[in-house]
Amino acid sequence: MSTAGRQDAPAPAPVRSAHTRAVVAALAGVAPPARDRDAGAEAAAVVRWSGARYRRGTLAADLDTPEAASRLVSLLTRLGADDGTVHGDAARDRWRVDVGPDTSTGDPLAVRLGLVDSRGRPLPTPPDWLTGGSLPGAVATWRGALLARGALADGAVTLDCPAPAAALALAELGLRLGVRARRQGSGTRLTVAEPTEVALLLTTCGGRGTAEVAGVAPPEDTDGRASANDARATVAASRAGAAVAEAFATLERAGVAIPAGLAAAGRLRLAHPDLGLPELATRAEPPLSKDALAGRLRRLLTLAARHR
Repeated sequence: MSTAGRQDAPAPAPVRSAHTRAVVAALAGVAPPARDRDAGAEAAAVVRWSGARYRRGTLAADLDTPEAASRLVSLLTRLGADDGTVHGDAARDRWRVDVGPDTSTGDPLAVRLGLVDSRGRPLPTPPDWLTGGSLPGAVATWRGALLARGALADGAVTLDCPAPAAALALAELGLRLGVRARRQGSGTRLTVAEPTEVALLLTTCGGRGTAEVAGVAPPEDTDGRASANDARATVAASRAGAAVAEAFATLERAGVAIPAGLAAAGRLRLAHPDLGLPELATRAEPPLSKDALAGRLRRLLTLAARHR
């Protein structure tokens, strides 16, 4: 795999600050994952979060640091990808990784990266076989997403995700690290704002050196975790919010009028994606019991299921 100049402009990507790019460079310099599976999870996250294009066996990913681009090439080489090249435009802070065509004898590269299934259908979220089951897999996935689109400002980490489902999946992986990545409603931006959790995230993904470049104090105990009950509650609330968002979209496409009570319950769920049902019910107008709110949400999902 080689590095070469290129004259045509890469596809536009969000502009990140020089401080953020320095943190990204530090992340890119940590030791690669020990297992091939985790290296695949990191590469898949970089590719997915960078909005890479995959056509006819070729892949193109746009990044804004040469270090992240070189790391992606290294990870893809480890996965058996062929003919990878980094095309740099230093004046514009744009670096394109081109790989392909895929000449592997096994599964196509897009399948190995979890972008499509074995029948070529796009997958909206990183598949569980790639990210699930291990703490190193969660760390690798978060590192890849941060390399591609993470940003650091005012002491908080923000991350724009390619779709709400991808944001939900990454937020759930964050809970394994003891980090709560918040979403606004059913949106695609994740935010980690608690200083101790920002430090924990950056130290876990990039070591103490990355935390120091970021200007945050590395935590004394990087094994600290949110309580299991709180983590389960946050996951359940996030999943419920995703289901409600999908129900609203389904009913809108079908032109179905949603009863006022069900619509209000759904909007409440979307407005407070991290709250459990007991807290959420007290915010209804007028306040509801937990069971009453749960019933309305179930009826909303049932109504949407009838019109799929």
